[in-house]
Amino acid sequence: MTESVSFQVSLPKTAYQALKRVAKKTHKSESDIMLDALRAYLNHLAKVDPFLGMFADDADMMDEVVTYAMRTRETTPLRIHEGK
Repeated sequence: MTESVSFQVSLPKTAYQALKRVAKKTHKSESDIMLDALRAYLNHLAKVDPFLGMFADDADMMDEVVTYAMRTRETTPLRIHEGK
């Protein structure tokens, strides 16, 4: 048997009304709908690339990295071709 924990959640009235409608339509309890939504959200987070947005708070550094990469690309060939 899975151990459970109870806690109180405050929702905007419109969100609660939508939750009630879905619970009634699917013949599930409101807590089951909330649990399904939480599981779906956590599963989605687990699939998100952990590097996505890693430098969101350091735009200046990213500008420097991109500038360096573009300058290097202009001066350094991407491939070295051997003569035929």
